[in-house]
Amino acid sequence: MKKMKLAILGFGQRGYMYANIIKRYPEEMELGAVCEINPVKKPFIMNMYNVKEEDYYTDYRDMFKQGKIADILVISTMDQDHYDQAMAALDLGYDILLEKPIAAEIDHCIQIRDKANELGRKVAVCHVLRYTPFYQKIKDIVDAGKIGKIMTLSQTEHIGYYHYAHSYVRGNWRRAETSAPMILAKACHDLDIIRWLIGEQCEALSSFGNLSYFKQENAPAGSADYCYKCEVECPYNAIRFYNSHRDWFMIFSLDPDVDKVLRNEAISYGRCVYRSDNNVADHQVVNMLFAAGATASLTVTAFSNEIHRSIKIHGTKGEIEGDLEKMEIIVKRYGGEIEIIDVKALASDFSGHGGGDVKMVVDFVRNLREGKAISGLTDINNSIESHRMAFAAEASRRDRGKVIKL
Repeated sequence: MKKMKLAILGFGQRGYMYANIIKRYPEEMELGAVCEINPVKKPFIMNMYNVKEEDYYTDYRDMFKQGKIADILVISTMDQDHYDQAMAALDLGYDILLEKPIAAEIDHCIQIRDKANELGRKVAVCHVLRYTPFYQKIKDIVDAGKIGKIMTLSQTEHIGYYHYAHSYVRGNWRRAETSAPMILAKACHDLDIIRWLIGEQCEALSSFGNLSYFKQENAPAGSADYCYKCEVECPYNAIRFYNSHRDWFMIFSLDPDVDKVLRNEAISYGRCVYRSDNNVADHQVVNMLFAAGATASLTVTAFSNEIHRSIKIHGTKGEIEGDLEKMEIIVKRYGGEIEIIDVKALASDFSGHGGGDVKMVVDFVRNLREGKAISGLTDINNSIESHRMAFAAEASRRDRGKVIKL
């Protein structure tokens, strides 16, 4: 069996996840090189993953000067960086595992797709929800006709109040112009799942949403600019959060002293959530019309206690409801028995996006090793559709819900 060599470009939370999956399959894959711009992380990465000095880079351009040094390049950098890095990597001959979103502009997404097709390269976009046992089971039920034809579908992404504060108020995705709109950066996953389950082209959509809460005028009386200066009781207290979520804290620093790091006012993660420079929506709805008449809605909200996704599908012969984190699917056939499916009984590994991360990486590696076309679940030619929908949704939101035809 040929062992596939992977290089990881960008070692944040997602890069860390990919490295751990590679480590789990030593007979099939190996980590050949790492490029990470943050120098603080270098000792940790080199020691934990046995990366040699000559295989470690801090600038992707220096790594690319070496030519193609691995079979697969994982691009898990910031959204705005994807276009330049993916286009250059395709020219070097890489097949790519590309984090979503494909790029921060629709024209760039299309150019990456077109270049991959022109050069015969394989690009898988990390729409990992398609690989989860949860959504695969729902897809099986729908395709088997158990609930008839889908008439309406509604999905809600409950981001979680603390996740939203970390990523979209204080974090790297807080400003659309330096990352991507929230509906693209966070919810192209959900748009992709909706499009996949319905199995038709989205013909038109509209969207409403805005930044309503995480603004200066909502700051509690007596609160301070930074959490370490503040005495107001608040669920968004950064010091308390990062003390209890060390794995999130390592994304921007490996220093174990949370209080000390957050006292550095150059670090945005200690900033009051009401006094940040964020500008992306904190809640948004998207309404969609599909080719054969089915309608769908997506709600994305910062305002939830837990991080989870829930779905409800109404068909002509029955309905499906489920919750990804509860790992439960309920099928109700009209006039028939109610079936409750325990998703935990369908697989043994639910790590990383309900088991989707591992299955996606392994599928891509095995198909490339065997010289076959990838399964198509997250091929860029499929994933481009959800990106068109996300960009259209953001345009509609900015135009007060204008209907946009696709």
